[in-house]
Amino acid sequence: MQIGMLDHLQKWIFHFMKMHERLDKYNAIWLSVPAYHDLTPKNKSYEEVSQWNGKEMKEMSRYLLGVVTQSLRGGSPAQRPIFNRAIECTRALLEFYMYARYTSHDDATLSYMEDALHRFHTFKDVFLLGRAGKKAKAKANALRTELVKKRKVDEETNAETWTPSKKRREMNAWRDYISHEIDISKELDADFNFPKIHLMSHWAEQIRRYGALQQYSAERHEQAHKTNLKDGWNASNHNLNYLPQVITFQRRILCFEIRELNLQALIQRRENSTAPCKVLPSGADLAAPQSPQSYAKPEFIGPQNRRDGKHSDAMIKDFRALLDNTQDTTHRAAI
Repeated sequence: MQIGMLDHLQKWIFHFMKMHERLDKYNAIWLSVPAYHDLTPKNKSYEEVSQWNGKEMKEMSRYLLGVVTQSLRGGSPAQRPIFNRAIECTRALLEFYMYARYTSHDDATLSYMEDALHRFHTFKDVFLLGRAGKKAKAKANALRTELVKKRKVDEETNAETWTPSKKRREMNAWRDYISHEIDISKELDADFNFPKIHLMSHWAEQIRRYGALQQYSAERHEQAHKTNLKDGWNASNHNLNYLPQVITFQRRILCFEIRELNLQALIQRRENSTAPCKVLPSGADLAAPQSPQSYAKPEFIGPQNRRDGKHSDAMIKDFRALLDNTQDTTHRAAI
């Protein structure tokens, strides 16, 4: 939500302010936000910030509505309904975000959350022009070029008959017409069809089934990114066929880890019990002890205790000793 929908909302607001010539006022009010508890003072305007992180997005959500409201204050009678819709859309999405961050929920908070999402979808069309992609912009630019050519032909045809005031009125009419056609072209090709805006419709039901969203985090996936991908990439030849090399490297590391778990479990069982034990094919099966008295949970030796993916010297020594002391041929073959 922080680096997804709120980031989209900021881009929409920036485009909206620029389109209605309120960007300078928006930047000035943004810089005037005072420092507060857990709120750092601003030393850059919004336009000067190149990248946002999650913490900055969390802080921004506390004052964004006030900045937008003050930036859109006033305006002509024709602009006020549009400005009010932009304020209501911003308020609804921020309310949905605030409700989603609750550590506990009941039927009332979930109904407030769903109502905020419904209001967001009701007013979001005011930011539709900000959703125009590269193809829509390219199509609008081509239309602009075509209309400008028609305007020049019209101006050259009537150059002798138009008075200066007539020419000025016609040029203003052409400018408004071109701007209107460009907006319509962008609106026809723009949409809100992207995954993150759809996922919000499932949040209330997920909270009812599994609890508050605060218990979920993507930090573990980010932490595992280094061992799952970066280490394999560094061990590859960095050519076009790097992907099979990364997968092979990761599979080899996992095989080493499972083998170490097997060896540790065998050694621990042999030390704690004189009775022969059946060798299991995987570390996952060995994790379940047959009896609490005969099995002590071994300490896991991860990649940080290995050298270049190989077994440690102590592990190899214990393994050889285990083989030397094994008299059962079937047991020895299984090992």
